[in-house]
This record gives sequence, structure tokens and C-alpha cells, in this order.
Amino acid sequence: MLALASSVADLAVEKIELFILVLIRISTIIFLLPAFNQTPVPTTVKAAISFLLAFLVFPQMPLVSFTIANSPVFFFMIVLEQIFIGVVIGFATSFLLHFVTMGGEYIARDIGLMQGAMNPFIEFQSNLYSILLTVLLVVIFLASGSHYFFIRVLFESFQYIPMGNFVWDTRSFAAILILLSASSFVVSFQFAAPVMGAIFLCTVTLGLMNRVMPQMQVWLLGIPLKIAIGTLILIFSLPLMVQLFNANFEQLQRALFAILRAGGR
Repeated sequence: MLALASSVADLAVEKIELFILVLIRISTIIFLLPAFNQTPVPTTVKAAISFLLAFLVFPQMPLVSFTIANSPVFFFMIVLEQIFIGVVIGFATSFLLHFVTMGGEYIARDIGLMQGAMNPFIEFQSNLYSILLTVLLVVIFLASGSHYFFIRVLFESFQYIPMGNFVWDTRSFAAILILLSASSFVVSFQFAAPVMGAIFLCTVTLGLMNRVMPQMQVWLLGIPLKIAIGTLILIFSLPLMVQLFNANFEQLQRALFAILRAGGR
């Protein structure tokens, strides 16, 4: 009878330890997700969402191929594995908004409106165009239901990378993250290209006017003119920006599944 009770107790402890490991991986990803890695979202909300998702994932995860067997060192190694998996996936998801922030910086620089404010999505000073575009695209992203993809990644990460079967191939992860980073720079230029092109033409025109009529205060006229033209082109370019955002999100989806495949055996 005592042996049966001891076996049941050991099984319960084993289940609790596995649930903690699931919670560690999921909470690491949640705390790094775009729009969740910002200060305005309370930590208690992030923790509650992580616990709820862990509660849903735990019954559906594959059977583990190891036994912790009261080994603190082994348990610590599995904890480090879950944290590393969560950091890689969470860091990759952050590229969803990087190009928007960079594109906004290019637009504000050319327009000449670099006055900064605190950007809640990146937690440091940014210009108003970056903040406006980021908030707008995040609202469109959430309204379209695309954020459910990240929940799918959470569930499928345990199918692709079961606990204890993670492949520590850092070269594959580094290559994928470098490609995402390079792609962000390219897309950010495409994102800001219409406004940058219009401002360039406006600047050339003002320069020619200054040559033809030196007595005219062209540069005083140029400040409000650039703001007006840049804002107008930005409004008309919003559909193109949304298309670029969706294309970047599709690329991010492929990159995340590539990361999952690279981490599994």
C-alpha cells in the first residue's frame, strides 16, 4: 500500500514538473511576442495568458522520452532547453514590426519631422510616424485574426520539438534570424519608398526654384510643403503598406516553421 502511494506521489510530482517545463517555454514566448513585450501590458496579464495556454497545451503534448527522477541537474538542463526554444521563437516573432519602425524612421527623416515620443511597442523614443504606422498595422493585424497563428506555433512547437529532443544546432537558427534581419532592412525601404520618392522630387523641385528665384525663401516654404506632401502620399500608400506587412508576415510564418523543423529530430 505504501509502495502504491509512493508511486502515485512520484507520478504526480513528475506531472507537475512537466507542466512547469511547458509553462516556462510558453511564458518565454508570450513575454517576447510583438505587442506583448511592451510595458503597458501588465505582467499579471501575460502570466495569466501563459498559464491558460500551458493548461491547454499540456494534455495534448507528446509523451516525453525521459524521466526526471528527482535529478535537479537534469531538470535544470531541461529548463534551459525550454528557455532557449522560447527565446529563439519569441525573438523571431519580433521581426513582425521591425521593418515598420525602420520605415517610419526613414519617412520622418525625409519629411523633417523627427520629434520623438515613447513608442509603446519598442519601449524607446521614436518619431510620430513610426508610432502611428505601428499602432495602425497592429490593429489591422489583430482585427484580421492573424494573431491566432502565434497560438498555433505554441501548440505545434511541442510537436516539432518535444521536450528532451531539441537539436542545439545554433548555425541553423542564426542563419534564419540573419535572413529575417536582412529582409527587414529591404522591406523597410520598400515600405518607405513612395514617401521617400515624393520627398526627393519635392526637394529637387525646391532646389530648382531656388536657382530660378534666389530671392524667394524656398526652404521656409519647403518645411510645411514636405510635411503636407509626405502625409498625403503616406495616406494613399497605406494599402501598399498593408500588402507589404502581410507579405512580411507570410515570410515570418515560413521562418518560424523552419525554426521548428531545425530544432526537432
